[in-house]
Parts: sequence; structure tokens; C-alpha cells
Amino acid sequence: MDLNWTTLTIFTLPQMLWGICLVILTVIVHCVFAWAVYKDADRFAGRRSTIFVGPEMWFLATLVGGVITAGIYWAMHHSRLNRTVETEENSQ
Repeated sequence: MDLNWTTLTIFTLPQMLWGICLVILTVIVHCVFAWAVYKDADRFAGRRSTIFVGPEMWFLATLVGGVITAGIYWAMHHSRLNRTVETEENSQ
């Protein structure tokens, strides 16, 4: 089978475009989740402190780690794994 430049371009160009779209979508999702985690962690400033690091470091970690890091943040700060969550709900 003789592949010429046109045949190769037909098959690789759409794959490259899908790859670029996937990268752009991933960057957008990471930025949105990082901003949401930062705003939530900053909201804690009045009531209690965040676990391990401050809002800025959670922002950077979520910017790099994306949805998985946002899930870890949620589990540490808002789920029943955090003992203070239950006591805050009972005190209100």
C-alpha cells in the first residue's frame, strides 16, 4: 500500500484537531475547578482553616491535578471523613 502525503494528512489532521480540542477542554476544566476550590477554601478563612495548606496552594494543586485533586479537597473538607463537618451541622 503506497501512502502519499494527502492520504496521511486526511487521517492525521482530524486526530490532531481532536487532540488540540481535548487539551483546550482539559485546561478549561482544570481552571474552573481550581477557581472553585480557591473560592471555597477562601470562604473557610472566617470559620476555620483549610487542612494542610492555604487556599493558594489548594488552587495550584487543583490547577495541576484537576478533578481528582478537587475530589480530594472535597473529601477532606466537606465529607463525613472530616469530623468537624458533622459537629458544624449539629451546632447550626
